[in-house]
Amino acid sequence: MSSPPKQPAYKNLVAKNAALPPAPKRKVEDEVDGLLTALRQREQESATVPDNKDPLTLLRRLTVTELVPAFVELVEKYSKAGVSMQMDASHLLEGGREIKFEFALGEFRTQLHGTATSDGIAFHETRYSPGSHGELATGPMVRYRGLTTNTFREFICAQLAGLIRNAMRKR
Repeated sequence: MSSPPKQPAYKNLVAKNAALPPAPKRKVEDEVDGLLTALRQREQESATVPDNKDPLTLLRRLTVTELVPAFVELVEKYSKAGVSMQMDASHLLEGGREIKFEFALGEFRTQLHGTATSDGIAFHETRYSPGSHGELATGPMVRYRGLTTNTFREFICAQLAGLIRNAMRKR
C-alpha cells in the first residue's frame, strides 16, 4: 500500500488557518463600533443644524450687537474715575474661542482670559498689584443660558468691584 503524498508543511498550516472561523468580536470592540456609528450620525445631523442653533454663533452675534456696546458704555462711565478697561473679542469674532478683558486702577490690574466652550465661557484670572508679578487664579464662568446685556454688565461690574476691593486692601 502506498500512502498519500505528503504536502509541504506550509500548505498544511495554510489549510488549518483557512478553516478556522473568524474570532468572535469582544464587547469592547462592539462598543467602539457602536460609538463610531453614533458619532458619524451626530456629525451628519450637526451638519444640517442651522447656524442659529450653534451656541458659539449666537455668542458671536450677541457680542457684536449687545455686549460690545454695553462694554463701551461702562468704559465711558468708569474711565472718569480712573478705571481703565479693555476687551479683546477679535479671536472669538474671527471664528476662534478666546476672549480677553483687562481692568486697571492705578498700579492694580486684573486680566481675564476666557475660552468659549459649548455652554459658556470659562475664565482664568491674573491679578497684578505693586510688588507682585502676577497671581494666577481660576476665574468665573459665564453661561450662555440667560446671557443678556444686563447679566454681562453685572459680570463686568463684579470684576471691577473685585479690582477696587483689592486696591483698597493693599493701599
